[in-house]
Amino acid sequence: MVYEVAISKVPLRKTFLYSFEDSLELGERVLVDFNNRNAIAYVVGLVDSEFDVKVIKERIDGSSFLSVHDVEMIKWSSEQFYSPMGQLFDLMIPSFVDEYAEVFVEPISDLLGLQPLKLKDFLSTYGEKTLDTYLKKGYVRLHKVTAIKTPRPRVKELFATLNLPLDKALHIAKWPYEYDVINYLFSKEGAKVDQLIEATGISIELLRKMERKGLIAFTSTPTLGNLGMEGNDSSLAPDLGNEEWLVVKGSVERRFKVILNALKSTIEKGKSVLYLVPLWSQVPYLTGMIQRYLGVGVCIYHGGISKSQKALTWFSALKGEPKVFVGTRLGVFLPIRNLGLVVIESDEDESYYQFDEPVYDAVRMARRKALSMGIPIVFSSATGRIDDYFNVDRSRIFTIPDDSKNISIVDMRKQTSFVSQKLLERIKDNLEEDRGVVIAVRRKGYAPFITCAICGYTKICPRCDVAMSFHKSANIYKCHQCGYSEPADDLCPRCGARALFPRGYGTERIEKIFRYHFPSARIVRIDSDEMNYSMILHQLVEFERGQIDILIGTRVVLHGFRLSRIGLLAFLDLDGLLFQPDYNSRVHLFQQLCQGSEMVKNGEIVIQSSEIESEVIQHLFTFDTEGFYLKELKKRKDLDYPPFSDLVQTVLESEDASIGWEIISSCVSSLSDEKILGPVEHPVFKMKGKYRFHFLIKTNQLKKTMLRLDDAFMRLGKKGWRVFVNPPHLY
Repeated sequence: MVYEVAISKVPLRKTFLYSFEDSLELGERVLVDFNNRNAIAYVVGLVDSEFDVKVIKERIDGSSFLSVHDVEMIKWSSEQFYSPMGQLFDLMIPSFVDEYAEVFVEPISDLLGLQPLKLKDFLSTYGEKTLDTYLKKGYVRLHKVTAIKTPRPRVKELFATLNLPLDKALHIAKWPYEYDVINYLFSKEGAKVDQLIEATGISIELLRKMERKGLIAFTSTPTLGNLGMEGNDSSLAPDLGNEEWLVVKGSVERRFKVILNALKSTIEKGKSVLYLVPLWSQVPYLTGMIQRYLGVGVCIYHGGISKSQKALTWFSALKGEPKVFVGTRLGVFLPIRNLGLVVIESDEDESYYQFDEPVYDAVRMARRKALSMGIPIVFSSATGRIDDYFNVDRSRIFTIPDDSKNISIVDMRKQTSFVSQKLLERIKDNLEEDRGVVIAVRRKGYAPFITCAICGYTKICPRCDVAMSFHKSANIYKCHQCGYSEPADDLCPRCGARALFPRGYGTERIEKIFRYHFPSARIVRIDSDEMNYSMILHQLVEFERGQIDILIGTRVVLHGFRLSRIGLLAFLDLDGLLFQPDYNSRVHLFQQLCQGSEMVKNGEIVIQSSEIESEVIQHLFTFDTEGFYLKELKKRKDLDYPPFSDLVQTVLESEDASIGWEIISSCVSSLSDEKILGPVEHPVFKMKGKYRFHFLIKTNQLKKTMLRLDDAFMRLGKKGWRVFVNPPHLY
């Protein structure tokens, strides 16, 4: 039998044929000879072929971890996003799987009188020479048993919470140290294990004993016990059936309440739920609600947790027990055996699209899998994607009634400071009322530009055509495109004057301004490149508990959940999104404003803008998402942009600008039958020392267009090309 396979860890967008005498399962891992080396490959399908092909050396696992629907999703994604199929399979079956497997020596013949033994035990008893002899004569075989070892994340990486109501926990506790731990966790509503050990002096071994007694539980993420569920929208909840639904408007909590019955029903049927969120900062809030209102096991899966924690979740997905799997875009690759419902929170967020190889859109992948399996999928969002209003049947859009919003816009054309006087006054009022303030700033660092006051020179990254930012806390100039940094210096390299100074503002500069105006306030700045996952979650938890007054950050603070302490949410610099060379820029601005506004219930929203007459900002006052999207869809139809066509951005990176231009011009010439915009220099022409050109293709025959691109790349050379299909923003 001849099988089509995809090679692991190889950036090739083609498959290969190998033969094997036995039947193989779809998605199964096998060992093959590829370019004169042993390589892991994944079985894609059985084919008819009369050609002589290489033989598969061995089966690695003996069966497949993946379902037919998983394999179909990977094949579709590879074709849809022009991504190497083998690399997509690698995300479905991570390398850590083999770290929790054990190799056994199994007898094929009963004549030897052997029992199956672990490989290490066989070698210690009989020796390597005997094993080689038995293998050559066919007396025994090696068999890998996966998940025989249980992943055990280090306790210090976890968070501890009370597993029982306080009165029951105190009734079960017998030892003084148990009372100390229970009281500490109750007062803190949970804590990081390191903090718990430091505060109580208890050892990890005793904490494990309390876990076995059921007194405490360890989780990979903190939960907030004081989240309140708003409204009674569950009475209006639709019967999902096996269809797709769009639940829009309202806070994340209210949308959760709408789909709560569907979640309960899925778990009661013995099925699991895949719940995707765009940012891992949203995970603790969602996890807290699920644990509080469903009382079911929750497994976390995203890039911010340890390898052992990922492994624990991955193997849980294979077991088939009814659980809720919460993850970022990586969660779409979990091989959940008994999946019964998919929920995607804030599906419009661009974080679901991966620009690094392998390129994919987790939202579209999840939708494809749900449709293939015939299970319901829910898109839960403040606005939804613009595509949702084009693809989803109008009868399956559930709109939560709007709350009244207290929104004001400050005209920054008349302001001389980065922060308006009105905003400072409103912050002062909220602090006096002990209400928390959240400030959303688009840029990180102290200032996005450094210029010379004498000659006008602007500090540019030596590797990119991008202005370097100033980070005052580290006293460095940094490029946010490639990561290059150098010590800050006020000496102008052009005119020699010591006149370099920062222009504009980022989160760090805004923090300094607020510390000047509110010296007694507890102010915290959140920057994702300066804080790890646990640190950011800790700050969000402390804000809700009243230990932080003003929280400043980039879009990581716009997590979409209503926190009771938010009295004021301010957007300082979203205007820049309107002028980006991107067909999605207006939609992104509207989506961010709407998402942020849902975080505030009994507070106010202040938007600083120099574009107060912008249609995008004006629509925020009416919250007419459907009206705004329908206008945008009409414009896109006239211009033949997605969803009325597929948009393919093709980027070429070259070490020589003139050679790069010749290559990309030749490529476009060979695609003369396609509807092409370009080629042109990329808006960021130089990146990481390479020169970039790009062009856009609008097509209604994506598969045919991709084949033509493949032919062009084969003729011109494969090196340096990047392809993105329907990206949320231009690369």
